[in-house]
Amino acid sequence: MDRDLGLVNVRVRGIYATALTRLLVEKGYAIVQPSEKIAVRFGLTVNNSPSDVTIKDSDDGDGVILIGSPAETREVFEQLTSTIPFTFKTLSKVELYSVYLVRIEKAENGVCTADAGEFKVEVSPCKETPGDKAVVGVRKAPLYPGERVIASKGFRLLGKLVALLHGEPRVTFSEHIRDPELKARLTTLAASRLMGTGLGIHFRSSARFAGSGELLNEIDTLLGEYRRLMARVKEAEPPVKLYSGELLGLIRFTSLSKAFLDDVRDAVTPTISGHHSLRSMGLGDLVEALEFSVMHGCGRDAASKGVHEFLLAKISEERSIRIKHVKPTGEVLELVPGRVEKVLRGPDSTRIIIKRLITGSGIYDGLNVERKPGDVDYMVIMLGRPYIVHNYYRGNTWLGSYINVNTPPEVSADTVKYHDLLVDVSVTPDGRINVLDREELDKAFQQGLIDSRLYQYALKAVEEAVGNPAPYLYNPSHVIQ
Repeated sequence: MDRDLGLVNVRVRGIYATALTRLLVEKGYAIVQPSEKIAVRFGLTVNNSPSDVTIKDSDDGDGVILIGSPAETREVFEQLTSTIPFTFKTLSKVELYSVYLVRIEKAENGVCTADAGEFKVEVSPCKETPGDKAVVGVRKAPLYPGERVIASKGFRLLGKLVALLHGEPRVTFSEHIRDPELKARLTTLAASRLMGTGLGIHFRSSARFAGSGELLNEIDTLLGEYRRLMARVKEAEPPVKLYSGELLGLIRFTSLSKAFLDDVRDAVTPTISGHHSLRSMGLGDLVEALEFSVMHGCGRDAASKGVHEFLLAKISEERSIRIKHVKPTGEVLELVPGRVEKVLRGPDSTRIIIKRLITGSGIYDGLNVERKPGDVDYMVIMLGRPYIVHNYYRGNTWLGSYINVNTPPEVSADTVKYHDLLVDVSVTPDGRINVLDREELDKAFQQGLIDSRLYQYALKAVEEAVGNPAPYLYNPSHVIQ
């Protein structure tokens, strides 16, 4: 145990909860508001204290979002990313809900650009004119380089239980507060303090566990902070930060990260190989059924192999398959779907061959060959290997191949997903082999978007592909030698 228990309260939800809870408990963090299942698995005494940091699934289920008090969130983020290997990761450079006094620089069609000091902020809606000053609250904190900071004239001051709302004079509730009687009691309580202030209030999820006295004390504290903030506005000159918000972090788990988390979870409860990958791709019921079988005597290896064979059989039946390409810079691209041609099994790997018809014109990246409608891409999905390979043909003529370096692909019955490592290798019919976009990989590593283990993994994969690309190339009749 690396720290004093209870200094940071962490709430964990979602498909990675068991594995992350084990890692956090081992590091000495306090788990608050655990689900019933998590409390039973870890023998936790239920602690419904407010959280300093909340960890929940990202919208696409491919990782987790961390949000909470800046110092504590940064600490937990760094703890997890140093422990879990092969991740994509990013922290917001600006705090969500932070409040700034800004100077308007440009105004056009109800949208303003303003100077907040270290960055520019887009304010919408905005009626000010250039030179005016305004108080704004950050409502979109950028996670990736080049993203804009979005703010509004409305802002909020955050407590552990409630948030005061400036510019939004109404009562709102966390999605976790559903009981009508509780909502009515909280609304009456809010009115007793906020009547006539013009402020609104948002009851956070932890409010459902708090007593009236605790809630009223926090509302009074936030009202005092609000009065001090507004008094400061009268004296200050922009740009100046008036109030700290919450830090936002995103950790994307690649297939390699998820395999690590499978093993962590298996130390707590029976877990098949591929658990987190399959659940992130919407196959939770299948996973749960298999793990019930393991708990009732079926071998873990047999169950893991069974689901793998089942998915390969389903893929072989698919006429069309989705292809999701996830980049460390935040983009999630969906390539033109293809048709599964065949599944090839070898001693070292299984390859899924997908035929994609080219419809657009242009130039093939790294090959300097014209792309024409009617060309065919025989795309090779290499399970368990760090490559996706595009083999381009015009009739029977091989135009060249493009070896995309990535983490081993994840598959469901109708989808292939992989995490792109930015660097690629091209192979031309005259035997030239070129490494492409190495600078993009280096830049992503320098920006902290990929961890050091994943960076080294990518470099090793490039070295192998350059040294002997032949095993990764394909045409309809034979492997190119």
